[in-house]
Amino acid sequence: MAEKTLRVGVLAPVNTLNPREAQDFTSILALEQVFETPFAQPPAAGEPTEPVLFAERLCPEGESVYSARVRPGIFFSDGTPMTARHVAESLSRANPFREQAVVEARDERVVFRLLRPNSRFDLVLARRFCCVILESGGQLLGTGPYMPAADSTPERTRLVRNPHYRKPAAIDEVVLQLYPPDAQGRPTALTAALEAGEADFTNILSREDIAQLRKVRRWTEPGSSTAIFYMNTNRPGLDDRRVRRAIALAIDRMEIAKMFFANALAFSASNLLPPMLGRFQDGLTYDPSQARNLLTAAGSRKPDRRLSLLLIYGPRPYLPGPRRVGEYIASQLGALGLAVDLVPTSNRQEYFARVQRGEYDFALAGWIADTLDPVDFLQATLGSESIPSPLRKTTEAGNLSRWSSPEMDEALARLREEPREDLRAALLKKVGEEAPLVPLLYGATIYAHTWKLKGFKPSPLGKASFAELNLQE
Repeated sequence: MAEKTLRVGVLAPVNTLNPREAQDFTSILALEQVFETPFAQPPAAGEPTEPVLFAERLCPEGESVYSARVRPGIFFSDGTPMTARHVAESLSRANPFREQAVVEARDERVVFRLLRPNSRFDLVLARRFCCVILESGGQLLGTGPYMPAADSTPERTRLVRNPHYRKPAAIDEVVLQLYPPDAQGRPTALTAALEAGEADFTNILSREDIAQLRKVRRWTEPGSSTAIFYMNTNRPGLDDRRVRRAIALAIDRMEIAKMFFANALAFSASNLLPPMLGRFQDGLTYDPSQARNLLTAAGSRKPDRRLSLLLIYGPRPYLPGPRRVGEYIASQLGALGLAVDLVPTSNRQEYFARVQRGEYDFALAGWIADTLDPVDFLQATLGSESIPSPLRKTTEAGNLSRWSSPEMDEALARLREEPREDLRAALLKKVGEEAPLVPLLYGATIYAHTWKLKGFKPSPLGKASFAELNLQE
């Protein structure tokens, strides 16, 4: 029988196969096929997680202490049986995990001692930084259905079956093939490959892009991401709330949504959280007159220099055209009397190097939820511990506003302990008042695949598990 190969089209290369370092969409897509977490994300908000590498849900052993027994019959891709010690050692090396709990192995149980209250600690153990990794011979091995082939490159990453996986996948091989955007940033090569039958699957296109496709099946689902205009609150002038509010009120979010969506109202952001995580009005209604008044009131605090706007290096589910949006925002701020220079980046390395060093006044990027807990999204984008730095190269450093607020950190901690609607509303209201960032667009989760791909079901978080699919001629 001929081997089945699933060809996945991507717009950026696979930059790393280390789950503790992955920050880009393409790398994460590949890693989700190779590594597993102790729990799986629930199918909907509020529902329980299902154990994957554990044989049971978390069992309380005392105040802020939990444990679970590892599932027997789990093997790494070199045939090594997974033990509680493997799980504990792997988790203890993940910085975001160490900030939340201490872990140890006790016989065949893994014991967790929480450092702060968390009513949904099981969701932490479903996040990608909790992937269980075996470091062996300079390689990172996983327990997932696939493993990287030796001849993989960033531009063409081959994933082959893990021979020791507990349930062999129907698809023998997955190839993530790079189709770089054209000079205008459009995915013309990828859409052509899909129409020609050279690519079988993608989840990186925009609604505008898939509208052109005729020979594939198309899915559009509510998104789990938000495009964000960040203001670097460490920069002179931008450390003043009046200046930030003026800038926020000068940006017409509805017009930005109209660039990409016929139903702009559904995608124009009204608060930081994507709709699947909650709905709220942040009060940042387009008002150029009020913006000018606020900037005048700021007096000498108004920035008197040209400001830099750092652009993320390629299209994202939440931001189909970074440069197009950047140019529009620059024109709106120009009308306010602020001169803005766009700073494009050509690749992940250049972009994240600037982000980590804080070399920007503004940044145009966004955030994709990796859990259905709103606090995780808010923590990653607003928490002081999520401010990027050269020393903090983790997947959770999403506070590009570099906003360090003890009051916000306290509100996040309380919301983590008491996930109440009124506390969340108060927190989001504070974000609108302080305006360290402006939520712009909600991203749709878009899939396109060949008709011969069977078994695909959209995920609320935009994930794709290729081991659950099959290819039929």
